[in-house]
Amino acid sequence: MKKHIVLGGMLLCAAAFTSCNEDFDDWASPQSNVPGGSAAAYGITVTAGSDANVVMDNAAETVEIVKVAKNQDEISYITLKSVTVNGASLPYTYENGSIKVKSAQLDSLVEATTFDRSATSHEVTIATEWSAVLTSGESVSASAETAATLTPYSSVPAIDSKGYAMLGQWQGWDYSNPTWMTEVEPGVYQATVITSDEGDNWYKFYKGSGFDEANFPWDAVALGCAENGDASSPNLLVWADDPRYGGFQTPVISGAGEFLVTLDMNKLYFKYEPKETRYYIVGNPQGWSTTDKTCLFYALGGNKFTYTTKWTNQWDLKIWAQDHFGDWNAAWGGENGSTAASGSLVFGGDADGCGAIGPNAEGGWYTFTFNMASKTYEWTAIDEPTTEYDAITVIGGFNGWSNEGEIELSQLEKAPHNWYARATIDADTELKFRANHDWAVNWGGDGSAEISEDKYYVPAGGDNIKVPAGTYDFYLNDITGLWCIALVVE
Repeated sequence: MKKHIVLGGMLLCAAAFTSCNEDFDDWASPQSNVPGGSAAAYGITVTAGSDANVVMDNAAETVEIVKVAKNQDEISYITLKSVTVNGASLPYTYENGSIKVKSAQLDSLVEATTFDRSATSHEVTIATEWSAVLTSGESVSASAETAATLTPYSSVPAIDSKGYAMLGQWQGWDYSNPTWMTEVEPGVYQATVITSDEGDNWYKFYKGSGFDEANFPWDAVALGCAENGDASSPNLLVWADDPRYGGFQTPVISGAGEFLVTLDMNKLYFKYEPKETRYYIVGNPQGWSTTDKTCLFYALGGNKFTYTTKWTNQWDLKIWAQDHFGDWNAAWGGENGSTAASGSLVFGGDADGCGAIGPNAEGGWYTFTFNMASKTYEWTAIDEPTTEYDAITVIGGFNGWSNEGEIELSQLEKAPHNWYARATIDADTELKFRANHDWAVNWGGDGSAEISEDKYYVPAGGDNIKVPAGTYDFYLNDITGLWCIALVVE
């Protein structure tokens, strides 16, 4: 009798679950159900419902996606415990052997789990979990899977022949100077943007054809998201006269920094991800060489970079981004002729007013810091360091954490207290920097992430640094403790 009471309570819970609202975030969370035996083994027959192939253009408000029957000879009764679609929970009603859901919620779930709003059929797996009381009195768990398809609305925007651009907070919403996106594969566009607000940075996508019109049509050519101020990435694209949402809202990029934004007009979704470009010194510390990359600025996060050493004069350096190394017309510097301790960065060549930067005519010990989000720089004087190291090395799993076979870094002659080496790691490993072949002074990371093609530093800490196999440039400043491990990409 107690078993029947427990199962009856579960049935009430399932019924209560049917009164959920339309908000996807309230109910479509991943589930972790422990499967029991096959439902069929206990005489529970679970099959696709009469509406298991849903086409949103003509779908009813409520659709039957699963039908169930039981063999009375083996089972007293069954209770439905959960329904998941592609691993996410979904509100349902269960009555007379029929499981029904709202077509709009099913469409929302499928689009959000596939990030695909295109008018193509999506195959989905519907998993059901059951509790059954057998005629023997035994209570068992059972599970079943059925298949269904869902085809989103066919009313989707065509790909604009003029491509796409972005307008946003970082460029003052100035349609005369948009951030154009590059088509990286058919129907997929990318752009790099640099945001300066530590909070929300608002933006939208715009069809390229709109920029040809005398009066920019704004909302008529804009694309956005469903919820105003949504910082989600990836996110579903929403447009004017959207059959699901009726219209679009404005998304945001959260935080200051450099971001790679991708717009997929085939599947109708977008995303942004941090992208901090490497920046190198070209100047006195490396002999103004167009090939020498021994002086990499140390990343601080948030698109801020720094370098500390003994400088020579007021015309010590310019800055080259990784993608423009060697191009004198694509350098960053200061206002030509300026000797100020701080100022604004200027992009271009000498003809554009982009001059070299330095602390003063006499030079000295300084930290140079620049912010690519705000396009500013400053010099900060420091005391001459008194600690000297005979050696800086890299040690790790690649050499068995042994004194033998460490990677030896060399101190740069014209940038004292900065060390550099290039070496190949044959297998994925963990490693650290250390001084004088001893553990008294060592440098590591905070364990937050591993080095990769795009990520060449992690916040400083005491943990080992995870590094995949590859050839790397190793950099360390023994004054600040900052380091970088940059994968060599020729």
